[in-house]
Amino acid sequence: MGSSAASTLIAQIDSMPTLPTVALRVMEVTSNPESSANDLMEIISPDISLTAKILKIANSPFYGLTREVSSLKHALTILGFKEIRNMVISAVAFESFKNFKQNDKFDINKFWRHSFCCGLAAKIIAVDLKSSSSELFVAGLIHDIGKLVMYIAFPVEFLKLVDMMSPLKLKYTAFEAEKNVFEMIHDEVGMKLLKKWMFPESLITAVGFHHHPLEADKKSLFPIIVHVADILAHVHEMQAEEEEDSIMNNELFYSDIVTLSKSFGIDWKVSDLSRLQNALSDSMKKEADAMKLFF
Repeated sequence: MGSSAASTLIAQIDSMPTLPTVALRVMEVTSNPESSANDLMEIISPDISLTAKILKIANSPFYGLTREVSSLKHALTILGFKEIRNMVISAVAFESFKNFKQNDKFDINKFWRHSFCCGLAAKIIAVDLKSSSSELFVAGLIHDIGKLVMYIAFPVEFLKLVDMMSPLKLKYTAFEAEKNVFEMIHDEVGMKLLKKWMFPESLITAVGFHHHPLEADKKSLFPIIVHVADILAHVHEMQAEEEEDSIMNNELFYSDIVTLSKSFGIDWKVSDLSRLQNALSDSMKKEADAMKLFF
């Protein structure tokens, strides 16, 4: 491709619609420690569709609450500001691409399934490391959003790349080919989009460095957690497809993770990664219905 590929992608990001006012106001209010539940209710309650979605997700097995959440105020009380903010972020990210054209070579439903799987993996890892699980779920959920921008800007070239990297064992390394074709990789594109949308810095960093966590500030575990979650999600998909040599690939991935994670002060063993992998497989079975609520 020509030397203007990167500028075309940036122009595409600039042309993307801004987030709905309700989403921007939710992020503003939830980041202000002096905000009250009433402040948040005043913003969300006029949006009937968003309110209904929050209540559906709050009452799903995803949260496992023992009591029915009957109102938005109840949801705010039970789940808290950050959880509601994360629901809103997830909803608007998906809504921004809801009219995405289906294509035989790029299955948008499969894309969102992988995204959800990565989100669950990030949540599982976060709980294991006693980190912010709800925010990391969202980080995993939107980690590949830059790919959608690439497809919109360069549909023919992107589909060629998808076709070339179609075996699951190659999909995780597709980002290496993206640089040659588009002059940028999808995590860079995703980071620029989230900056335009004024997303929280933790999510911007997680998405922008999920393939290169060592380049991020090591004070934050978000990039390394999403990086590992993405690998676990790909391994889960390989196992589901029963690809040949998947066991060998698993061990190779796990060994690399163990080495990389030491740079972030995480002392994992291969057995820990196997345990997390099994937990992800169990969670994907349990949360099949929850995925439909998000998408």
